[in-house]
Amino acid sequence: MRSDMKLVSVNVGLPRVVRSHGDPVSTGILKEPVAGRVMLRTLDLDGDRQADLSVHGGPSKAVYAYPPNTTNTGRTNCPR
Repeated sequence: MRSDMKLVSVNVGLPRVVRSHGDPVSTGILKEPVAGRVMLRTLDLDGDRQADLSVHGGPSKAVYAYPPNTTNTGRTNCPR
């Protein structure tokens, strides 16, 4: 394990319906930073859910980690 690694942010969110190309789409990609500790459960973090459980969430996909230089990439391509 590298000693220079550190946790920068924990983000959670609930699924929301957004418009994509004019159509309503349910997405769980819109996350917000949490202050303090967050309980990691078997299927997800407290306060976090996924919209499409066929490909997201679950025991093998409850948490994702990204290098700090990529954290804003999804936000610029994601509908609000």
